[in-house]
Amino acid sequence: MSTSKSNSHQQMAIQMDRAWKPVFDRFDRHRTGQIRLGDFKRILHESNNHFSEDVSIDVLESLLQNENDDRLIDYQQFLNLIYNSRLDTQIQSRLHRLVRYAAMAVVPKSQRQSVIRKYLDEYNCMPPPIFILTISIIEIAIFIYYCVILGEVSTSGPVPWKSILIYNPCRRYEVWRFFTYMFIHAGFYHLFSNLLIQLVLGIPLEMVHKWWRIGIVYITGVIAGSLASSLSDPHTFLAGASGGVYALLAAHLANVVMNWEEMDFNWARLLTIIIFVSTDISVAVYDRYKTSQRNRVSYSAHLAGSLVGLFVGFNVLRNLKAKRWELILAWFSLLVYIIFMTVAILFNIFYDDYYYNPNDPEVCKQAY
Repeated sequence: MSTSKSNSHQQMAIQMDRAWKPVFDRFDRHRTGQIRLGDFKRILHESNNHFSEDVSIDVLESLLQNENDDRLIDYQQFLNLIYNSRLDTQIQSRLHRLVRYAAMAVVPKSQRQSVIRKYLDEYNCMPPPIFILTISIIEIAIFIYYCVILGEVSTSGPVPWKSILIYNPCRRYEVWRFFTYMFIHAGFYHLFSNLLIQLVLGIPLEMVHKWWRIGIVYITGVIAGSLASSLSDPHTFLAGASGGVYALLAAHLANVVMNWEEMDFNWARLLTIIIFVSTDISVAVYDRYKTSQRNRVSYSAHLAGSLVGLFVGFNVLRNLKAKRWELILAWFSLLVYIIFMTVAILFNIFYDDYYYNPNDPEVCKQAY
């Protein structure tokens, strides 16, 4: 194995030397074994004839832009520069393919090249697009934890009613529950359906729109879901990331509809979303009204998340070719979102009579 690697390195060194020694000698006019970076930079602007196709002139220029023109480099340093350029070119090529696949999934045809160019110009890997992956891993880890603690795993369980994360109608004063309920899932089916959509759809969206934009849409959907549930279903527990998932779904669906003629597989996309949403909401409604009082979990987050996905998505997600009516719609959506959130928060703060009394153990015993 080591002999094979050694031979491979030797062959590569011979190929590099054969291709680049004549180029180096062209600049080394006095045969000192060194060349000025200024001379090398100048030829990059004059002609590409001396460079092979797998070396990016743009990458070479970026590697040299902060270097002093009077600095001298020897032949080995010159080869290192070319080698680094080739590596960067390969990385850019792979990144370009990845972004192109992501754009095909969530961007209309007329905007793809603009999105790809803009993304590649801005992409710096810091931080990488891992918001959806991180959220998914946390959700899986917490589900496994409660399966082990409660000794149960099924399509509809376990539901850790006493968890400090779940939204508990008797503990609204623990405000973190309006957000952390997203990490609790009522069974394997509940977890799987949320993970399926947020991974298949969320990762391409995150590649195109940046992690923080998708994070805003997702988290606002989660919070809006718990607030809506507290208004429409004040005595019911809430669990699951459906608010965030449906926010992503609605944001993407709006993009598909507004760019219907330009989206690949438009009918397939629409039918897939409709089938998933219909099935998921039907199961949620059934669980809400047909299961026992103790096993009920609210479904309002699905609807609220969908609406917030539209309202916030119009303002946060990228739109490289925004039309005037789209800008007006974005401002209107933002206003509606602000009004809804303000009303929901104030209602939760000032209308205690609408909710369980947390100090009454008889009323709240089912919530513990």
